[in-house]
Amino acid sequence: MFELFTPYCKAQKDRQVIHDTDARVAKYSRRGLVLNFLVFALSLVFGDFFHRETNLAVVLITGLMLVTLLRSYYLFRFEVLYSRAPRRWRTQYFLASFMGAIWWSVILVSLTHVLGMRDETLIMWLYTVVFYSSVANVFAPYIRFLKIYLFIGMIPAAGTALMLGSVEGALYAAIMVMFYLMLVHQAKVNGVGYWERLEANHILDERARGLEFEQKSSRAAIDLKNEFLVNLGHEFRVSLNDILGTLSLVDEAELSDRQSDLLSMATKAGERQLDLVNNVVDFSKITTKSLELDESVFDLRRLVSKLVRDFSLEAHQQGVELNYLLDTELPARVKGDAARLRQITSSLLGHALKFSVTGNVFVEVTFDAADESRGELQIVISDSHYHRTEDAKAEVDESRLQEAEQTGRVGIGLSISKGLAECMGGSVHLLKTPTGGNRILINVNLEAISHQGKILGADQRLRGKRLLLVDLPDRVALDLQDELSNWGVEGQTVYGYEQAVDKVQACQDAGEAIDCVVVYNRLNSFNALALSRELAQDETSAQLKQIIAMSVLQRDTPEVQEHLAHYKQVSCLEKPIIYKHLYDALCQRLLLSEEPEPTQAEPAAPIVPVADEPGTKRVLVVEDHRVNQMVASGMLKKLGCYVQLVSSGPEAVAILEKERFDLVFLDSELPESSGLSAVMKIREQEKTNNSRRRIPVIAMIPELTEEQVSELFSVGFDDQIDKPLRFDALEGRVQRWLDLGIVNS
Repeated sequence: MFELFTPYCKAQKDRQVIHDTDARVAKYSRRGLVLNFLVFALSLVFGDFFHRETNLAVVLITGLMLVTLLRSYYLFRFEVLYSRAPRRWRTQYFLASFMGAIWWSVILVSLTHVLGMRDETLIMWLYTVVFYSSVANVFAPYIRFLKIYLFIGMIPAAGTALMLGSVEGALYAAIMVMFYLMLVHQAKVNGVGYWERLEANHILDERARGLEFEQKSSRAAIDLKNEFLVNLGHEFRVSLNDILGTLSLVDEAELSDRQSDLLSMATKAGERQLDLVNNVVDFSKITTKSLELDESVFDLRRLVSKLVRDFSLEAHQQGVELNYLLDTELPARVKGDAARLRQITSSLLGHALKFSVTGNVFVEVTFDAADESRGELQIVISDSHYHRTEDAKAEVDESRLQEAEQTGRVGIGLSISKGLAECMGGSVHLLKTPTGGNRILINVNLEAISHQGKILGADQRLRGKRLLLVDLPDRVALDLQDELSNWGVEGQTVYGYEQAVDKVQACQDAGEAIDCVVVYNRLNSFNALALSRELAQDETSAQLKQIIAMSVLQRDTPEVQEHLAHYKQVSCLEKPIIYKHLYDALCQRLLLSEEPEPTQAEPAAPIVPVADEPGTKRVLVVEDHRVNQMVASGMLKKLGCYVQLVSSGPEAVAILEKERFDLVFLDSELPESSGLSAVMKIREQEKTNNSRRRIPVIAMIPELTEEQVSELFSVGFDDQIDKPLRFDALEGRVQRWLDLGIVNS
């Protein structure tokens, strides 16, 4: 079957594109339809053709009217007919247009044959050229139809003019043929450009829709992943709540030093698992840009020192020496998110310990002040000793960072740390070192609140004392000597067994005897014990005070314990050396005239129920989990509170109607939302009874968003405490709402 239009590209197969094209054709065709009839009618009225060939003129005008009415049917009822069958409308309209072109050609042939190339014949020829020029532009997308349409309307008239046998007729015939060819060529170019433009737009639209779909799919996948991570984190928190809560109850039991250390190790391991769970939740918040910082004022030096001390055991277990240095210009108190800063540093310090290639990890903390109030905190974690220079700062290697992420050597920790640092206005980088070691650079922006803190050794109690430092790492020794000078202590550094013995002897001979020796014991040996034994057995240095800096693991070995028991002038200091601990140890060793006799610590009193007596604060705990009940009850009893336990919201409402309580701890996620219902009923009872006393209700919840916490407050809660319960957090809530004098166990 002969087709006037066959789609060959996607744009031509798009229904909306074809509809717009056909609508454009119908719109411009309606304008020319009536104009054709009026032009021919006027030529008959003002010309000679009607008078010379009246019958023929009537036939021509009648036929033109019928053809115009036929085409009008398809044009003015476009939307109705097109919506039923677009392809059929197009085919029928093309056929009707052919009939119109045939009849218009008959009119031109008749005028040319009867009148020749003069009067209204020339006017009709001129109008035909103008009309078909506009038609060619409109019908250009359908070039196959247009060629036939133009041929029917123009070529027969040109043939008739040529048959007149005159030069004028031949000239007009040639012009008409040339014009036909020009219109066909122009229409072909316009048609190709029209479809290419629409095809390009169609491809762009498809890509845009594809990208939008991918974006929606990615967003849905991210939302699903985040929901999964949050739910998974909640499940882990429930288990960790049991572990940490139970360990917190054992903390006060009668334990030996070894058992206390093991308990501390288990507690720290549980807390790290909890931190890992929090990291997972933080990762979901970072990816969705929903992380909010909790800024507060904190002691920066204390935070870094405690962090390094907490990692010392892990470092020594892995055979890694861990040391740190704090810049003298480090502000004493800063404002920022201390928990996030600790989280970033902990994650990356753990990575440095795990992948150390030198067996030494060094943490250096500096602060570059941008102005009087703000500055950039820089923490450099390196597994090799180095000097911080401008060149070292510039050794940022992003390829190592990308490689580390791709190989998974840093896991989720680096991604979270990077995201957290960026949220704090900073960054995280991996730096290359000439020795091939790892170097991690952490930058965060903080607000400096106080640049001057309590100066250690300001009382100058140790002024004039002489201290010998043995085998300390170079950077640590240099920094410690500067600190000792602030205390009024003269510090000297030596390396090796022989140098230490010779230096002690030389100082004694010179009348400048050493008051105390600080020996740094390496992880892979007990050389410090040999030196300590030599000094203790020599008559001239037998009474010389000694402090051995070693790991907890080394301190607990039988040989060290035996050495400490045999030589009373020797004591241990845990590595890495914390200046405050060293200062206290020196004061203890050098300023006390007599050594206090060690006393046996009295066993801690077991947790017993607190009697419900007048003046005792009564606390109601609403919790359906047995272990959580034990944890909350044990902690509150340690605080001197009488505790009543219930496991559901209705039970809580019922007991509060009968008994008076000073404080309520309520699990906000009890089954069937009974916890929320209980709070609302408690508040309704207070209003009904016109009670002037509002009992504080504290929600025990996992980590929630601010919106979720606000919803709890709007229901009737007064405060919230995170699960798993921490003793210090619980103590703070009790003090806040009860003004309770805490009982120290």
